[in-house]
Amino acid sequence: MKKSLWLISLLWILILSWCWSSLNVVEYNDSFVALVKECTDANQSLFQTFNADWSAIDSIAASLQENVIICQNSQKKAADLWDYDKDSSLKDAVVDLLASEVDYLQKFWSTEKYRNIDNITPEDEAVYEDIVRDLYKSETDLNAKFVSLQEVQEAFAAKHWLKLE
Repeated sequence: MKKSLWLISLLWILILSWCWSSLNVVEYNDSFVALVKECTDANQSLFQTFNADWSAIDSIAASLQENVIICQNSQKKAADLWDYDKDSSLKDAVVDLLASEVDYLQKFWSTEKYRNIDNITPEDEAVYEDIVRDLYKSETDLNAKFVSLQEVQEAFAAKHWLKLE
């Protein structure tokens, strides 16, 4: 009887530790999803406003500055999170993605001073074209990082027995 009670207790401890570990990995994943969502939702709203109403350029400029801060804060929070079971792959991918978001926003911000110029000089036009080229390159890089993050998240989930939704 003592042996079976001991065996049942041990089994319960193993089951509870597995459940705690599963919950922990879900919370870990969800915290990174929330940080990325915080940044990307703000940016999506900004660009919808920008595409719908060019006359709102002043409020867009203010929102753009706010979004840089939001994304930088998300990046810092992600960098400050722990590595799950000595695995930093998900954290590293999120931090990298958020750094690219900040880079993209800052490049987009640098085009702002050229939007309201009626008579742009050839020198300013050349600078603007360089900025736009960098902006498109940054956008391509950002899109690639979203794909990479999804791949990293899927590999992380498989490694840690996490079922993604």
